[in-house]
Amino acid sequence: MKKMIAVLSAVLLLVGCSTAPIDKTADPEVKTEPVVLSVLAPKGATSLPLIPVVLDKSADVTFVDGTDVIQAAFVNPNPEYSVIIAPTNLGTKLGSAGKTNYKMLGILTWGNLYLVADSEDALSNEGELAAFGEGAVPGLVFNETVVDIKPNVTYYNSVTDAQAALLSGKANVALLAEPAATATIAKGKEQGKEFKIIMDLQKEFEAKSGTVGYPQAAIYVLEDKYNENKVVYDQFIASIQDYVSNVNADTMDQLKLDIDEITPEELGVPSSEIVSKTWDRMNIRYVPASESIEQLQAFLALFGIENFEESIIK
Repeated sequence: MKKMIAVLSAVLLLVGCSTAPIDKTADPEVKTEPVVLSVLAPKGATSLPLIPVVLDKSADVTFVDGTDVIQAAFVNPNPEYSVIIAPTNLGTKLGSAGKTNYKMLGILTWGNLYLVADSEDALSNEGELAAFGEGAVPGLVFNETVVDIKPNVTYYNSVTDAQAALLSGKANVALLAEPAATATIAKGKEQGKEFKIIMDLQKEFEAKSGTVGYPQAAIYVLEDKYNENKVVYDQFIASIQDYVSNVNADTMDQLKLDIDEITPEELGVPSSEIVSKTWDRMNIRYVPASESIEQLQAFLALFGIENFEESIIK
């Protein structure tokens, strides 16, 4: 009888164990998937700060030409991207009009516009000036800073078209953005033409507004997603900040290697060599939007945008 009781007790013990709830949280095999930010950015100078996150694959980055895809992403009712990099006027205008849920987190570039010509006195003589970005950042900064000039101004669809007009002789001065400005000077030299930078529009803007440079492109995020995953976003920003702040004469060779690994075509730049020569003139540095109110006020006034502070992360 004692033996039978012992057997029944063992059976009941096994049944009890088999019906106990499984604590999945204690299972070492259950893991949380890491958050990977999806980033949309224009090609060109604004692609360069993203080099570290592209190389270490800590973010999924898509580079595009122009702003059509970027504008569509801003107003998509089902947001596809964690981060959008865009001209400050574009994102802020949509935000202040209530057309997007993205808010500005920080400024990434502070102006890269220059006039390139065949002579120092090109603006004092009759001729043709090829410009681009009419109604956008390049055109409005140009109109604000370049006044009382003799050349006739013709706007082209892109910086590439303005560059072509200068190289072909249709224009003798052009509004260009770095690194395209230096690439144009190099291409001109190959054709036996001597071009030079005759005006830094960032310095001209500073003289008129009293602010250092102007907030040209910014990082935008969805505020709720940013608050939910602040550590991930902060790591993303820290990676960018650390990379761009450490580009100097001693690290230019590494910068060129990084660009060549990703490829200049993917980033939308002429070559790693030209980027290394023009880095300082692209004015790439990250500053939180909340610390750039004065600069934003001066710059966004060109676009008639005044009520923008609700469109930034504070």
